[in-house]
Amino acid sequence: MAERVATDVVDESLTHLETFVALVAHEVRTPLAIAKTAVAMLAAIDAGGPAEPGTRQELFAMVESNVDLAMLLMDRMSLGREVERGTVVLAKEAIDLVSVVMESVSDLRCALLREHPVEVVAIDTLPLKADPTAVREIVFNLLSNAAKYSAQAAPITVAVDRCNDRARMVVRNHGGCVTPGDTEHIFEKFFQADTGSSGVGLGLFVSRGLARAHGGNITVRPAQEVGSEFILELPEA
Repeated sequence: MAERVATDVVDESLTHLETFVALVAHEVRTPLAIAKTAVAMLAAIDAGGPAEPGTRQELFAMVESNVDLAMLLMDRMSLGREVERGTVVLAKEAIDLVSVVMESVSDLRCALLREHPVEVVAIDTLPLKADPTAVREIVFNLLSNAAKYSAQAAPITVAVDRCNDRARMVVRNHGGCVTPGDTEHIFEKFFQADTGSSGVGLGLFVSRGLARAHGGNITVRPAQEVGSEFILELPEA
């Protein structure tokens, strides 16, 4: 009996370790991919490639901001368990959701969004009191999720506005549609829709947890014609 208990403990520990490793890999992959792309573009410029004025400064800023984000995300290595337990600690400050979305689209355009035209329709400004790292993580996850589930070269539409005194961002992909039976399951940890796409099934789980920790939420609905719409709502400042 003691041997059986010991084996169960080891199995449970391995499961937690696998969860931990998967979460860390998911959290830091995107900013590191962006930083790597920016470094490659800098190398091409240094090798004599064409560059618009100010491009080098913009690329260096992209590398710095995304390395900083990766380091901040490494500090959140236990985020999945915090979300699961409802013990997420937020460092709230004044931010502009429109600026976060525009910066995220710009950062991701060279990496995860390079095969998809992205249209952003937004009001001028949308102030929030929120954790900037958490909100950027949510935006990154929703954009990368849209790219992952869209057909090659299919457009992605992002709308940012306010609705019923809530800040709202709607990310629409023009690819596969979430089936009615998956509208809640898709936010579960490690859930993977039957699309053949890669991933560990943590992005939407973490994103909804972060949104709810702010007093908001993320939902999904079928788009009017084709695809799905993921709706982020957060309390305004």
